[in-house]
Amino acid sequence: MAKTITVEGDLAAADTLYRLTTQGSVTAPSLVVPAGVTKISKIAVAMGAVGAADDGMLLFFIRLGGAAVKNGESTIVVGGFGNQTAQTGSDTGVQFNGALVLQDADLDVSAGDVVSISAEAAGVDAGTGYIGVTLVYA
Repeated sequence: MAKTITVEGDLAAADTLYRLTTQGSVTAPSLVVPAGVTKISKIAVAMGAVGAADDGMLLFFIRLGGAAVKNGESTIVVGGFGNQTAQTGSDTGVQFNGALVLQDADLDVSAGDVVSISAEAAGVDAGTGYIGVTLVYA
């Protein structure tokens, strides 16, 4: 079985970097790359936003860095979100919450060092965003 780390968190404002350091009920999962690992082979991401702000549009991306990530920080676009608040008397506005699996991430890492996993939602505020990221090590 592959070794993984999953983290998640709110993206409360557009254009703000958020460190993802929690895992549901686990408030401080280990971000140390496991022994025997040399790469992040896959990345799975799920994201969404509440759509509470009218005419919001967000571009979600993650940043992988820290001492564990060789060759410097990687920034990866993982999805987008847009909304139009429904007008009185009309149907509810369309919402889309996406997921992405990057099958061949191929990012070199150092075992025993800490990986930093962050996310941002750039654009026009659409209400609080939310994101979860799983790294699969090899």
